[in-house]
Amino acid sequence: MDKKKVIKYIGITFLISWTLQIIGSVYIVKNNNMTGLKVFQGALLIVMFSPMIAALITNRGLKGMGWKPKLKGNIKWILFSMFVPMIITILGFVCFFLVFPDLFALDGSYLMKYLQSMNVDAETIESTLAMFNMDIRKVLILSIIQVCIEGPFINMFAAIGEEAGWRGFLYPELIKGFGRVKTWIIGGIIWGAFHFPCMLIEGYEYGLNYIGAPVLGLIVFTIFCIALGIMEEVIYDKTKCIWYPALLHGSINAAATTYQLILNGNQMDRIERLQIFGPSPGGIIAGIPILIISIVIGVWALKSKERND
Repeated sequence: MDKKKVIKYIGITFLISWTLQIIGSVYIVKNNNMTGLKVFQGALLIVMFSPMIAALITNRGLKGMGWKPKLKGNIKWILFSMFVPMIITILGFVCFFLVFPDLFALDGSYLMKYLQSMNVDAETIESTLAMFNMDIRKVLILSIIQVCIEGPFINMFAAIGEEAGWRGFLYPELIKGFGRVKTWIIGGIIWGAFHFPCMLIEGYEYGLNYIGAPVLGLIVFTIFCIALGIMEEVIYDKTKCIWYPALLHGSINAAATTYQLILNGNQMDRIERLQIFGPSPGGIIAGIPILIISIVIGVWALKSKERND
């Protein structure tokens, strides 16, 4: 492992990403409307490419990451990347609502109140749904289909910015010095910390008033990053193509947003307090499925490596 390269890479990544996150987060806090949301989301989109930019600068190129998609022998991993994140997310929903059944609702009330908090008129939302003969159940079904079929490929092009940096450069370097298991942990901690400014300032992922804020959220999200990082590193190792972990990353990002359609908007204060537990797959309870699956995949990958060696 080239320690100087790794330190330089992390420094550049965090300098770019933390600066943009601070700017975007402060802006949306001061401008709590759709304009503020767009600025914040735009900043985060650029942030997603900072690991790739850092790898490009540090490594003087992005060669050898497997940029040409390979279908032969990889179909199962493509299907895994497309569909497993939604399955994991739904299992997480089940775990969360078994514990907090009163927070479940299919009336769209949570999404409506969230949009209203961003100064979007409720009548505008209702008239738009009516225009297309839609209700919240139809929106949920279409969202699940979109998340599995379209969402992964759309989000993949943003996620590639992170994957080229994390899986394409950082993880292979760390493996040289620490081995695979320690790399999963160290890499996941770095990836988690990558998100800290927007979590602390804007409340990205869990809000600002959850139980145990702000420290518990940083810990829980880092564990989520370790778990997701294991799955993505295994996929990259098996396929030798950087697009496939990006496909999984894009899929989980798409799936994670569907929880807004199934929460009870009449329990906003309680949801705010309990968001650290779920229903997003990054929550303590809702994250149980991804944690279990990542451990199973990690153990399988290690044993598979031993057999091949």
